[in-house]
Amino acid sequence: MKLNGIEIISFDVDGTLIKKGSNDLIWRKEIPSLYAKKEGISFAEAEKQIAQKYDEVGEKNICWYDINFWLRHLQLKVKWEDMVSKYEAEIKLYPDVLPTLKKLKKRFPLIIITGMPVELLTPKLKKIGNYFLHSFSTVSEFKNVKIPSVYLKICQKLKVSPEKILHIGDHWKFDYLYPKKIGIKAIFIDRENKKKGKWIIKDLGELGNLLEINSNATVARGLVPRR
Repeated sequence: MKLNGIEIISFDVDGTLIKKGSNDLIWRKEIPSLYAKKEGISFAEAEKQIAQKYDEVGEKNICWYDINFWLRHLQLKVKWEDMVSKYEAEIKLYPDVLPTLKKLKKRFPLIIITGMPVELLTPKLKKIGNYFLHSFSTVSEFKNVKIPSVYLKICQKLKVSPEKILHIGDHWKFDYLYPKKIGIKAIFIDRENKKKGKWIIKDLGELGNLLEINSNATVARGLVPRR
């Protein structure tokens, strides 16, 4: 795979730009706590039951990502806005994010492609949204996870061929294997440094070296504005 010809750079969010902790506080702490109170059981037991319910739905099902689905499914009488705002202060960027985005924005249009629903994405865009021309929530906008056909729809919406997009994310299947299936160039970010390979990086600072061969990149025109 060569990186010449890149016109647009796409990023996943959690695990790539944003530390995963803020979402975990909602999925692994707040929801089990509310469920424990409703059912009159211990937090430990609620945590176990909720984890089992998450597994039963599975990450290939868009309901797995939908906070409103879980509030209805678990019959929790709370607004998602209250849950999200409660932990908004816990949203943290990786230290390599802003320096990298500042550098890349000078040369490329940047977009977000995430499976995160807009309810959870919106507060995170407050920290990074100014760097991106568009943010795609595949679950909210396309009612699907980041499968190849969804990536293709995004390319069509942007009016750009897949091989002119570079996508960076931390999910081996959804962010690396699937976009590559339609010709998108992909880089897997492994912040735990467990995998090795030419197109595997452990932090965003490594993007600079990989993109040096594309120093004369053409900035794509006519992108739809970020919502």
